[in-house]
Amino acid sequence: MATSPPAAHSFLTEVARELSSGELSFPTFIDATLKIRTALNQPGINAEALARIVATEPLLAARVLRLANSTALNPGGAPVVDLRNAVVRVGFGPIRTLAIALAMEQLVRSKSMGDYEEIARALWDRCVDVAAQSFVIARRLTRIDPHQAMFAGIVHNIGAFYLLARLAGTTDIVTGDDDLMQLIASWQVGIGHAVLSAMALPDDIVSAVAGQDAPFAGDTPTTLAQVLFIAIRLSQEKASQTGTTEQTPALEQAARIVAESDQERASVASVLTG
Repeated sequence: MATSPPAAHSFLTEVARELSSGELSFPTFIDATLKIRTALNQPGINAEALARIVATEPLLAARVLRLANSTALNPGGAPVVDLRNAVVRVGFGPIRTLAIALAMEQLVRSKSMGDYEEIARALWDRCVDVAAQSFVIARRLTRIDPHQAMFAGIVHNIGAFYLLARLAGTTDIVTGDDDLMQLIASWQVGIGHAVLSAMALPDDIVSAVAGQDAPFAGDTPTTLAQVLFIAIRLSQEKASQTGTTEQTPALEQAARIVAESDQERASVASVLTG
């Protein structure tokens, strides 16, 4: 079973054309997040107005409340029971993350994934793990906004999901899981960068996703891309149940911090998956 080179080339050419023109063939994803993204782009929007919009999406509202009462944001504090106060405590950026996470999870569970459902679920689990580890690493080791790091972790594999969504229903491009994973590995970072750019997301996020494979020699991460790189490596090692393959000080330190902060990491992962 092998990839059909002419079909694959034609497919990738079409994807590149769409993305270069700003088109996104990702309706489930866009529809699920459009209201939140539009609201957050409005100058002067307040917590009460955003809470009303969030309330129209029950699953999202539940996750906002859950994050507001999580160990990460409210360790041992008084519980938050109303959505407006939850929005105030959580902040606007994390709500964007939760909205996108919910849309991606719904895409994974949708019938449109078809034969790719198992791969999509594995990719989604990795995204959640990377996001939770990115949050902890940024919060414990850097001055980077941990919620921004969590967002970068959630969308770091969005190129893979875009490819799966576009491939769904096709039969002549890839004919086996090995071919599909090779296609994803080769193209997901570049396509993810294009998808996030087309969505007009902040430059810091777009740049971090584009630079997620670039290693660094420092002892401590100082950029969002470096936090993402470390979180991805630690997640890969956990999935393969191997030790740290690159014994760098940064990876060793981050692994220790994540292990010491497992309750916080698990709390963030739990919120992202509902």
